[in-house]
Amino acid sequence: MIFIDDQAYKEFKELLDENQVESYNIRISVGGHSCQGPVFNVAVSEANDEDEVQTVNEINFIVEKSLLEQYGGFIIVSNEENNGDGVGLKPVVIPSKSGCDDGGGCGGCGGGCH
Repeated sequence: MIFIDDQAYKEFKELLDENQVESYNIRISVGGHSCQGPVFNVAVSEANDEDEVQTVNEINFIVEKSLLEQYGGFIIVSNEENNGDGVGLKPVVIPSKSGCDDGGGCGGCGGGCH
């Protein structure tokens, strides 16, 4: 469900430590949508019955089962893999950008591309 190489793990853990995150129970969720697709959030959380949990070294990644069905899991990429934009998070299955590929950008779908 979570795909992460050693470099991305190191950078992700450093990010947590720099922000003084006290718990390594990290939930991945959808925070909204943009013209590029879904925007994912990470936050400290606890798992419940509707979640899957995968432990990678010291970090417990928590994802709602329905998100795993929709996105096929998640790939955490290093700064280098993310073209210098810091640690990144991508879905395994990239959803279509319905309504946004008509040349109108987000204005073409009312600013709320899904």
